[in-house]
Amino acid sequence: MALVVLPTTRPVRSSRLTLPRWTRRAIAPTALVALWQVFSSTGWIPARKLASPWAIVQQFRYLSGTGELQSALSASIVRVLLGASIGVTVGLVLGVISGRWRVGEETFDAIIQMLRTLPFLALVPLFIIWFGIGQTPKLTLIAYATALPVYLNTFAGIRNVDTRLVEMATSFGVTGWRLAVQVVLFGAMPSILVGLRLALGYAWLSLVIAETINANNGLGLLLTNAQNNFDIPELLVGLVCYAFLGLATDLLVRFLERRLLKWRQGFAGI
Repeated sequence: MALVVLPTTRPVRSSRLTLPRWTRRAIAPTALVALWQVFSSTGWIPARKLASPWAIVQQFRYLSGTGELQSALSASIVRVLLGASIGVTVGLVLGVISGRWRVGEETFDAIIQMLRTLPFLALVPLFIIWFGIGQTPKLTLIAYATALPVYLNTFAGIRNVDTRLVEMATSFGVTGWRLAVQVVLFGAMPSILVGLRLALGYAWLSLVIAETINANNGLGLLLTNAQNNFDIPELLVGLVCYAFLGLATDLLVRFLERRLLKWRQGFAGI
């Protein structure tokens, strides 16, 4: 009987150059900034309407040299951290209570559904009357903005947890708060993290309004002064800072998703 030797197969190597993911994500923004600079240098974009990226960099260096930018950033970051911590905690607790127990839904849900339609600007005068013009109304406004998306997504996530999973845990003697935390809350974690991502974005949006309440520092005050002085480069410096802070908080939530949702195999795109 003749011995047949099969040819060895080698893995096919792709000839396409694979770049790191962060590099691929940076290509489009970098190209956009480059086009912006080209159009500004050629005069297609007038400086009186939109400053060039190089002018923004120069203004950034000036504000950093005076220390004004660092002071504004630190004040705004502290306000967002404090306000968002309060809002996320309140939204998470109320979302768990309303999603897990019907009496909680009957108690809180209608009130929150009405509150979420109220505009931020309409609440500013009330917060000033109730809490004065110190830090309290600023933190309250940020907490209000962050609590609502966390509540809504927590509630929806809990109600979408598989009933069979809850019944199986109950049959093994898991009840009460153990069931709410270890089974229901963990099953709703994907939706909760979506709410956290939205909440942190709303935190930066509400900060602009919050820092119009007699603020003596912060990015909101920086933007207000730039608007009053028609200083377009300084205005854009503030907006760029907001954009990068929003990106940083989004990356933080993505990191939490990778750590907390290792068990979930979701579609990651083609």
